[in-house]
Amino acid sequence: MSTPTLSLQALLKKTEHYDKDERYMATSDLCTLLQRHAASASTSTPSSSPYSSSTSHSSNSPHHSHSPLPPSLDVPTERRICTAILALLDDSSNDVQTISVKTLGVLLTIVHEEQVSEICDRLCTLVLDKSKKELRDVYAIGLQTLVKTVPESMGDVVSHRLSGRLLEGIIRRSQQTRSGSTTTTAGQRDGDDDITLCCLDVLGDLLQRFGNSSVLRRDHERLLNACLHLCLAAEGGNGGVRPVVKKRASQTVAYLAVVISDGLLTRLVETLLGRIEGTGGGKGGNVDNTRALIRTMCKISEKVGHRLAGQIDRIVPIFLRFCDPSEAITADDDEARRDEEGGMDEDEEEDALSNGGPASQLSNELRESCFSGFESFVLRCPTEVNPMLGDIIQSALAYVRYDPNYSYGDENDDDNNDALIDEDGSDDDDGSGYSDDDFSDDSEVDDDDDSWKVRRSAVRALIAIVECCKAEPSRLWTDEYRYGSKKKTVAAALVDRFKEREEECRIYIIDCFTRLLNITVAASTAGAIILATPTTIETMDTSSSSSPVHIDLSQTYVPAIIKACQKQLSSKKGGERTKSSALALLSTLCLAPGGIGSLLPLTSVLQHIGLILTTDNSGKNLSRYGGHSTVPKSLKLDALRTVRVILACDRHLKDDLRPGLTALLPQLCSASQDDWYKVIAEALRVLAHVPQFYVEKTADCDSTAVAKQLFDAVKPRLMAHDLDQEIKECSLTAAASLLSVLHPYMTSGERSTLLVLILERLRNETTRLPALKTLATISAGEGSRLDLSPILNDAVQELAALLRQQNRALRQSALEALDIVICSHGGRSMGVDLFDVVLKEFGAIVVDSDLHISHLSLRTSISVLKVCPSSAPSVKTHILPPALALAASPLLQDLALESLLSLLSQLVLTKTIDFGTLHNLLTSQLDTLYPANKQTLANLAKCIATITAATTPQNRDRVVSDLITTMESNTDQLQVHLALLTSGELGRRVDLSATPSVAQHLLKLYLQFFESPSEEMKHAAAYALGQASIGAMPVFLPAILSTLEQISQRKQYLLLSSLKELMKSINPSDLATSEVEQILPHLLNHCADEEEGVRTMVAECLGSLTCLLPQSTLPKLESLIAQNATTDSSPSTHICWTAATSIKFAIANKAKPETLSPYFPKFLSLLSSPSLSVRSAALIMVYSAVHHTPDLVSNVMKDHILPALYNLAQLNLKRVVDLGPFKHTVDDALPLRKSSLSIFATSLENCPKCLDIPAFLPILAKALEDVEDVQLQAHQILITLCLHFPLQIFPAAETFVDPLEKTMLKKKGNKTGTELERENEWIKSALRAMVALSGVEGAMTSKKVCDFVDRVKGNQRLKGMLEAVVDEC
Repeated sequence: MSTPTLSLQALLKKTEHYDKDERYMATSDLCTLLQRHAASASTSTPSSSPYSSSTSHSSNSPHHSHSPLPPSLDVPTERRICTAILALLDDSSNDVQTISVKTLGVLLTIVHEEQVSEICDRLCTLVLDKSKKELRDVYAIGLQTLVKTVPESMGDVVSHRLSGRLLEGIIRRSQQTRSGSTTTTAGQRDGDDDITLCCLDVLGDLLQRFGNSSVLRRDHERLLNACLHLCLAAEGGNGGVRPVVKKRASQTVAYLAVVISDGLLTRLVETLLGRIEGTGGGKGGNVDNTRALIRTMCKISEKVGHRLAGQIDRIVPIFLRFCDPSEAITADDDEARRDEEGGMDEDEEEDALSNGGPASQLSNELRESCFSGFESFVLRCPTEVNPMLGDIIQSALAYVRYDPNYSYGDENDDDNNDALIDEDGSDDDDGSGYSDDDFSDDSEVDDDDDSWKVRRSAVRALIAIVECCKAEPSRLWTDEYRYGSKKKTVAAALVDRFKEREEECRIYIIDCFTRLLNITVAASTAGAIILATPTTIETMDTSSSSSPVHIDLSQTYVPAIIKACQKQLSSKKGGERTKSSALALLSTLCLAPGGIGSLLPLTSVLQHIGLILTTDNSGKNLSRYGGHSTVPKSLKLDALRTVRVILACDRHLKDDLRPGLTALLPQLCSASQDDWYKVIAEALRVLAHVPQFYVEKTADCDSTAVAKQLFDAVKPRLMAHDLDQEIKECSLTAAASLLSVLHPYMTSGERSTLLVLILERLRNETTRLPALKTLATISAGEGSRLDLSPILNDAVQELAALLRQQNRALRQSALEALDIVICSHGGRSMGVDLFDVVLKEFGAIVVDSDLHISHLSLRTSISVLKVCPSSAPSVKTHILPPALALAASPLLQDLALESLLSLLSQLVLTKTIDFGTLHNLLTSQLDTLYPANKQTLANLAKCIATITAATTPQNRDRVVSDLITTMESNTDQLQVHLALLTSGELGRRVDLSATPSVAQHLLKLYLQFFESPSEEMKHAAAYALGQASIGAMPVFLPAILSTLEQISQRKQYLLLSSLKELMKSINPSDLATSEVEQILPHLLNHCADEEEGVRTMVAECLGSLTCLLPQSTLPKLESLIAQNATTDSSPSTHICWTAATSIKFAIANKAKPETLSPYFPKFLSLLSSPSLSVRSAALIMVYSAVHHTPDLVSNVMKDHILPALYNLAQLNLKRVVDLGPFKHTVDDALPLRKSSLSIFATSLENCPKCLDIPAFLPILAKALEDVEDVQLQAHQILITLCLHFPLQIFPAAETFVDPLEKTMLKKKGNKTGTELERENEWIKSALRAMVALSGVEGAMTSKKVCDFVDRVKGNQRLKGMLEAVVDEC
């Protein structure tokens, strides 16, 4: 027998020892050994995907999907272990029972299915045994442990073993209530109730884990009937049910509601509502029974509020009846009433105290459940609950202040002072209504007081309301509701309740307001709300009803917020979590316009934060926290983060922040020497923001002293090597800020010390990147330059060496740092030899395989030439050859091309190389262009034109003459092509008309090339004509416009192309209004052209013209649409199509949204055009707007775009085309549907707040049944919605099941090759959507969704693709 088996045998024997300590230790050792076995089994068996198919095994199977014990432990030994552990559950020692339950949890994960079944049967028998009353709780805990820990693959087995037995225990009590038996004794009824409670507890756990299993689904109706009967039974009496049983049955019914079918759920809700309404909603009949029914309804609403959308209009009024605001009495209200009535006698006062206030404990539990239901409804069914949202808010605000046993004593003291404090933010408590006791968990008032649970639930409902209103939060700031004896907005009421005495409620309240403030700031950024500041209040225009809502946050709310936060931060009895919430609120307030305020509030806030950071050397708090308690590290971290936000935001004046910051600086420096790495790193981040406030030395700030404090704090952290990486990086950031800003106030020794330390960090592999950024920051410092001579040469050589590293990010950072260092300090201390070393490294990395690195290298080479002209030979030697090779690369573009052109121009200007030589070198690159590449020709043309523009007029004239000669010769097509492009690029840079007859000659040549048989030559001539027109517009533009009306349609296209190049490249300041007036009529004449290519070119020209001079172009386009939008004739359709397309091009070319927005609603009217082509163009225009400038559509999406989008997304225009041998079905509306979905998909990314997602979901479900291309789009949209908007998807999850399953199960037929691959990708797309849908929180509680996933998992044809999709995710 193996050693593990011998050890097990000994332990099992000891579990029967007479000494309870021996039994405990043996069981504990057995638990440890089983855990080791379980760990080894799990590592030897690969983890399975949640989507991998699993099959239930019969009780006769010797194995199951989870790994069994090692082979050394046979099945009989397993059985002995199970028997021993079950026997220990009956042990007389509570400690042994506890460790036995823990061991049972481990055991169930490794034993065979047969043992699990036996354990289930044994525990069930013990729970149902009336003679085992004393140990029934232990057996029930063991059974619950079994349900929670058993492997998923045994779900069906466990459900089969337990459901019937648990139902037996529940039905036994139900039958007694039905028969109304009076023969049972009170003791017997209590025993039955205990069994029922245990069965309900275990059943609840079973439903939560395996409620959707096939076995339990068969018993859903029976379980529901039994539990519902207990809920509906009368309380008390011989045949009655104890309240605790009814409460537990209500919770079990709620768990059942999650997994039962829609039909059963509807029947359940109708039964409960019928009973409730039959009793008058609790106003008559048995009040306790009615409350039990309401509680059950509340629990169901809390769990499955999204499935009760159809009954919300019946449920919410009933809930509101039990949350009547008039019953939300506070102790302050009682005192006020007594004062009005002349007081209460002793008997009345004693009676009031004995009753615990106006509501009983059961009423409070009921209210808590009602508000939980409101929370679920608001989050899950916002559209359905919206008509009743005002009543819910009123009720929630009333019960947020519901505290019948505690008097705050300030309700009547500040009627005329809602802001609570003055601008000075002082701590004066007079009239404020706050004290340290307000923030304590005052258990001395009433140990049995549970009103705080009602307040907590009400606040959570308000949090849900805030989330529901995040798209339009203005009503929470403007709409007033009854609040005690006053009327207040939701925001004002929340601020008033910061004084809440119960910490958990107080945290919820502060977090709720913080979230409200956060979404309000976001809405203000989007323009939906205007947050006024002291400087903008006087200029606010509130006369227009359509103008955004103005909220005076700075004067109405900020003083009260600051006062409350300060009280919580300084309270000796306040909890750490409260202080953290207050700090989070202050951080959020810094995001709002005006921030915390001016000098006095800022100083006061920083002073209170300083109380948290003030510690002596032993870490003891010296503040008002008691003088001896240690400040929690997490609270100190939150305080530092708040300080960083205050300093980093741009909401405060430096002069206002400086006094408070100066006083706080010692604590900040001390925090950087803390022993927790997160506090140290955060303190260093804060210190990095400090220098900007002490740039200039003034009477009220000693910049030298500040620099000294910062140096003393940063130096130790910069010197140490055995620190966390985060601390190293933050210390470098702090050093960079200190040196770049305050170096004039530091001694030379201090500067040299930090510079040497930075150089050491630059040489260290782990800190190279942050050290590079530090060096760049120091070199680019504003004001007087820091002298880097102590480390300059060594640093530059180190940077040059880094360029040989394979790490691309390191090379990029080194190049950026080198450029800054050379520009700032290259002319002083760096010699030619050092530059030669650097340039040699640059030359090796100027390649077309990494254009961005090439761009940085060329840019830095230009900087070298500028600061050190004597390094020109090195540039010529090391940089010019790779630059010429790069010029001939077809990959060259964007920044790399611009840098290359700048380098070539600089070489000519500095006479580093002779112009003729460089020109010949560039033209000789043509020898490598076989076959010719258009991109390379264009790049070479730009290079030649650039150096020609930079050279002398004589050289320029000679080049122009050679270009004309080449074009006239027309022998070498490649040379002619290059000459055409070069002449155009040169004409863009210089005025060719300055040389007599050159411009006219070129114009004649360009027009001649329009007749060329080569399409490439035609387009090159058109491009050259447009580019040359920029420099000599008086010559070329009239010729283009006059010729446009005289020649054929094909040449019109080329001339329009030239015009497009002119307007795309010209500077707006170079285009006069008179020239626009010449161009515009010609373009408008061709808007109705029959040739689509011509119209497209016209639209591009109009789009470019709109960007240049919108005030002249947009009114004309608007007029065209107004005249032609309603007719379906061919010219009108073409005109509207051209207008819509031109706006699309204007948006893509970065037209300013503010210039387009006044005309945009008129352009959107094309979405309802009778022409399909116009509607398609309008959709593409909208897509362009959503993609490029979402601000343009944010205000018109709801009224102008979404209605048309919904219609077009469902439009179906199928027609049958008779092709002779067969017929073909064509859907003319397919492009419109695809464009509509594209707009919605892009809106989800760029402007999701503009969308009404619930309204779009039915259209999305329909799109999932469309043709393949539309389905693919719909799948991607569904995946995005599931990831980012799960709350909106959750209620409609079932509507997506049928179309997704239809796609997956579609027969493939005899498709092969690419057709089969496309078909498989289509199915995989649907599988991805299914995986995303099943990942939505709560989606798998839907029977339909769960069954769908199970069917797909069990489909062998889809198994491989599903596993591949899951691996991708």
